[in-house]
Amino acid sequence: MPAMGLREINAERTRQLIVDAAMELFFDRGYDATTMEDVAEHAGIGSSTLYRYFPTKDQLGTSLLGDPSMMAEELAGRPADEPIEKAIGQALLAFLRAAGDDRRQGESFQRLLHDNPRLGMRVVEWLMETHHLLSEAVAARLGRPPGDLGARAAAWSAVFVLQEVGAAADAGDTRDGVVIAREVMRRLARTDAVTPRA
Repeated sequence: MPAMGLREINAERTRQLIVDAAMELFFDRGYDATTMEDVAEHAGIGSSTLYRYFPTKDQLGTSLLGDPSMMAEELAGRPADEPIEKAIGQALLAFLRAAGDDRRQGESFQRLLHDNPRLGMRVVEWLMETHHLLSEAVAARLGRPPGDLGARAAAWSAVFVLQEVGAAADAGDTRDGVVIAREVMRRLARTDAVTPRA
């Protein structure tokens, strides 16, 4: 991947500033009690800047998940001769490393989702968008047309691993997400996948 220019670096810093300010307020005051204007003031930016990065409060509420395009972009940057299964796995692990492993923040975020079902629906939307973008990247890598069924299935396996990492954390597993993901992928590799048949 090409190095980021100064403009991209400043944009990423601003985005992170907004996310940090929002999560601090959401965790402290509650999601419903915090307005977008509160977040802008806390971050020390104008409301127009905030809305440019996050057009809706729900998008801001799930911003800890990162950009849905991250795994697709990671996959596109993998070596061309790398087997597709390994390339997808490495893209998934890169995403988890970028997400970090702040256990306390993760627990606070889980409570936020539990208390706000609408945010839970936004997480589902995020997963669907992540799947769509990753499946398109898989299809492009394999030289297949957009929407290819095999590419979509391959991309869904990465989303499944993400869901398993989240489920493990919800169940009290305190290991790093990368460690959990590696274990899930190893278990999947030893298992004959069951596919629906008519």
